[in-house]
Amino acid sequence: MKFGVIIVTYNRLPLLQECLECVFAQTVPFHQVLVVDNHSTDGTGEYLEQLDRPELTVLRLPENIGGAGGFSKGLEKLAEGDCDWILIIDDDAMIAPAYMEKIRNAVRSHPCQAYSGTVRTEGVIDTSHRRRLKNRCLMTYVPVPAEAYEKDYFLYDVSTFCGLMLKTSLIREIGLPRSEYFIWFDDTEYCLRFLKKTRIMNVCGAELNHKTVPPSRTPVTCWKNFYGFRNAIDIGRTYSSAPAVYMAYIRLNHWAHILIDSLLLLTGNRKKERRYRIQIYRDVLKGAGKAPSGMDRRYPPGSGFT
Repeated sequence: MKFGVIIVTYNRLPLLQECLECVFAQTVPFHQVLVVDNHSTDGTGEYLEQLDRPELTVLRLPENIGGAGGFSKGLEKLAEGDCDWILIIDDDAMIAPAYMEKIRNAVRSHPCQAYSGTVRTEGVIDTSHRRRLKNRCLMTYVPVPAEAYEKDYFLYDVSTFCGLMLKTSLIREIGLPRSEYFIWFDDTEYCLRFLKKTRIMNVCGAELNHKTVPPSRTPVTCWKNFYGFRNAIDIGRTYSSAPAVYMAYIRLNHWAHILIDSLLLLTGNRKKERRYRIQIYRDVLKGAGKAPSGMDRRYPPGSGFT
């Protein structure tokens, strides 16, 4: 079995350096390592150029096309090679030394077409990365509960790209992630696309340290929310068992949030954030009938309320 890995990075050189150290330290080595540089400007390109690793390939993009675009470009390139399996991670995912060894053992003993490991943030299992589809009409999901991680394995439906490994033949069959999503929910759509062919097996003993802010401390509203809402609507239109019902539910939900935030503006608390969130909901509703089309100039990376 030959394993490949795709790492998408953008202006996070210290994280990328640590991530690559973890990748190169695997007890089961990678046959190919592909770093997709989303047009970084922090010295990432220069650092990658000086690395002398025969298994390493760098794909430097002429512009930042988001995580969705980066993973799509990376999978397109790596799926053309001779790897049997491809692992997908961001630059903030630090896989433990035996991550691939434990997943390889699972491949041998529990045949499947998609595998993942356990995501920890600051030592605590982050269950948001492994979810089951709860309601096919309203497209709602529930995290796999923490107690499931006490088992050797469990099956589930929807994964983030944080430590997800796919069989290369599956990628060739279903195509690439939708680059037009730009960021957020590209992984959800991809999993729903192959769900009829395979569920995902989580190998609980294979762990990675996700060096990010825990979900409980993430900002309430940021530019990414626009893409999350926009892309979730596109997923609902495509995969819901009752798209008309789903769209009615989403419109009602978003207008309710607009109304609540508008009323809460009267209290004087977090006014700037509330106005920003109202604007996001309105912009999403205005474009609800259109397919996602990459980055929206109104919501560039790093933007937000001021």
